Amino acid sequence: MPRWELLGRVEKPARYLGGEPGVVIKDQAQVRLNLALAFPEIYEIAMSHLGIKVLYECLAGRPDVAAERVFCPWLDLMEILEAEGEAPWSLESGRALGDFDVIGFSLQYELTYTNLLMMLKLAGVPVRREDRGPGHPLVIAGGPCMVNPEPLADFLDLALVGEAEEVIDPLMDLLIQAKEEAWPRETLYQEAVKIEGLYAPALFQPVYEQGRLARIEALDPEHPKVRRRIAADLAAHEPPQRAILPTVTPVHDRLGVELARGCTRGCRFCQAGFIYRPVRERPAEQVYQAAMAGLGTGGLEELALLSLSTSDYTCIEPLAAALMDALEPRRISLSLPSLRMDSLGEELINQIKRVRKTGFTLAPEAGSERLRKVINKNLSEEQIVGTARTVYGLGWNLVKLYFMLGLPTETEEDILAIGRLAALVAGEAKSAGRGRGKKPVVNASLGLFVPKPHTPFQWEGQIDLEESLERLKLAKSNLGDRRVKAKWNDAKTSIVEGVLSRGDRRLGSVLMRAVELGCRFDGWSEHLDYDAWLSALADNGLSLEDYLRPREQDEVLPWEHIDVGVSKKFLWAEREKSLAGESTADCRQGRCFDCGVCDHKNIKPLLCEGAALPAPPPAPAEGERLNWRFRLEKTGQARYLGHLEMMRLIERTIRAAGIEVAYTQGFHPHALVKTAAALPTGVESLVETLEVSTIRSYDPEEMAARVNELLPPGLHVAGGRPGRPGEKLIDPPVAVYRITPAQPLDPISLEAFQEAEQWIMLRQSPKGRREIDLKAAIRQMELDGGDLFLAVGSAGGRPKPVEVLTSVFGLSPEDAAAARALKIEAREEAQN
Repeated sequence: MPRWELLGRVEKPARYLGGEPGVVIKDQAQVRLNLALAFPEIYEIAMSHLGIKVLYECLAGRPDVAAERVFCPWLDLMEILEAEGEAPWSLESGRALGDFDVIGFSLQYELTYTNLLMMLKLAGVPVRREDRGPGHPLVIAGGPCMVNPEPLADFLDLALVGEAEEVIDPLMDLLIQAKEEAWPRETLYQEAVKIEGLYAPALFQPVYEQGRLARIEALDPEHPKVRRRIAADLAAHEPPQRAILPTVTPVHDRLGVELARGCTRGCRFCQAGFIYRPVRERPAEQVYQAAMAGLGTGGLEELALLSLSTSDYTCIEPLAAALMDALEPRRISLSLPSLRMDSLGEELINQIKRVRKTGFTLAPEAGSERLRKVINKNLSEEQIVGTARTVYGLGWNLVKLYFMLGLPTETEEDILAIGRLAALVAGEAKSAGRGRGKKPVVNASLGLFVPKPHTPFQWEGQIDLEESLERLKLAKSNLGDRRVKAKWNDAKTSIVEGVLSRGDRRLGSVLMRAVELGCRFDGWSEHLDYDAWLSALADNGLSLEDYLRPREQDEVLPWEHIDVGVSKKFLWAEREKSLAGESTADCRQGRCFDCGVCDHKNIKPLLCEGAALPAPPPAPAEGERLNWRFRLEKTGQARYLGHLEMMRLIERTIRAAGIEVAYTQGFHPHALVKTAAALPTGVESLVETLEVSTIRSYDPEEMAARVNELLPPGLHVAGGRPGRPGEKLIDPPVAVYRITPAQPLDPISLEAFQEAEQWIMLRQSPKGRREIDLKAAIRQMELDGGDLFLAVGSAGGRPKPVEVLTSVFGLSPEDAAAARALKIEAREEAQN
């Protein structure tokens, strides 16, 4: 079946279209290696991930490597692909996943592992490394999950441990050489481990005795450990500035620019705080230039400054001020996630006041000050409540509090303290709400602690399902104040995450069995099959207790051969300090605690040393508002763009083309770019009307040319002209379609319809069921050769072509969706 016909049968076909503005297509005549940048999650999540963008940018300048994105299909398309024997395809060229030379997975979360296996299975690539031959792609992986790659070791040829910037080019050169010289895979593995940061699981063998891991034998004695690769100086690597405009709204719909990498606050539960050390800050000038360049090419409406602790960035105050001065007149908002309560200076708060006020997140993590000392989150109750008081006073109506349950040494009193602290914050909300129209509230989010490798708590036990549910119940029942709204993690999800995060190589067989039992998208609680996971463990002679249990100090851990730089000795000392309630200070500017990461020559903390930032560019001059009319064509694969997705894409393309758009007034202004009507998804058109309002005059032909240069395939604007005085954007009451079905339509069905006095169709929508009389709605309908010509009115609810095909001609939803419907005319009344 043609690929585009498959898309007519899925919920969000735009996820799989590709061709977005900003993509890089390589000339295959120059390409020596085809690499799939695979992400085992759906488009909306994958396109939010900064790491994929970093890799894409690193490889964009290499004509010899075609790096193309392949994301995990959602359940509906996954089922269709499996039934049809089709493979996931890339968004750049449409190449099937199994046809790449190398498949490189980015792994951010353990609960995407079953998706990885499903993507390989759909691609026709043997899952186990030992079952793949010279005709199969290499399978590699990177990302934070690779600090414990053992659950996936049976499936991977190579893993990248650490940061990609300085290893990606040597790795590509090695893979090209291996391909062109037809190396055996064993030769590739032996050469790869000579590059710092690369791990070949085939060269390490775990040995078990009495059901426990006894040792990990290095089959290559010259490389007994894998050292994490660290980019010593971020300034040597420009942040991504190539904004790909997504076809479906990502979870984080913004331009993200990395301020810094690493955090040495030392929160003892936080894996990122240990595996990304040391702190390395980018120069403020580099961040500013990357932000302005990325916004200029992408037309996005929000900029996020990203790091593990944004407010700890040395030059955050002058940088935030300079960016706000530049962005505020252009109606671009600035987001500062990961703000710490103990590093919010007065100047930064003054800048935050200028940002759109949605929700403000505070992360006490624990309710009691005692437990916060255990985890090295050194915040007093007054700091937390005082920050909430300040935030509400600045106009925010929502404060989000994040807590964890199941932390080491947690008692019932610590759990009850969560409710007391939330109530104190709610009291500040109540005080701030006097005289306000909208009452401030508190959201308390309750997560469950999962011990992670390479942290001081890697030896701790994880509470089981029964205990997790009991503690969640106790915490929720004591939140008290009605202003506090509780949200909580699914306990079963945390249990499975705990198994995989500290898992060993025995879990490879468990993962394969879980996939056989139907496990996919395990990170989505509504799709997690907990019983299937229990069965998969039991079928392999394993249990939850094997992985949730505490570890002994001298026990061999599955990730023992992965050296992230932080020593096991330091981590154990931190664990001992946690039990004593002792804190460890941040080392970035003070005493070194000898964690083991820094050599103090090449690898060391690098902080921003002042900010020489430019004056803001001139603000757009607000002139007379001018309206422009264009004919909008939506054909080919673009027909699978939903209306809101299409309008967002067009609006951003107009901004990226440098056209100064007019905006509405009010608290949430939006660009004045609109169409007369919403075209149904899956329907093509040559006659849509697009209206654009600008704040200065343009040549409409030049406007169209600039926009068309950036629009994805299938979208095209033409016939530009100035709007006429008093002209309104009205959807003509009659739409005429030419429908080409995938199979001949029955003329007897048409005759039956024509002879009927009434033809009631039921439309099911989120708003409920609605009856539409097709006899009243359809003005004309006739067969001409193999095509159906259909003229429908808007009175009583305009039927969609697919609805007419199913209701009148009895086509299945799949066959109706496979028909090509083209809107060829929009007119005032039916013509006889």
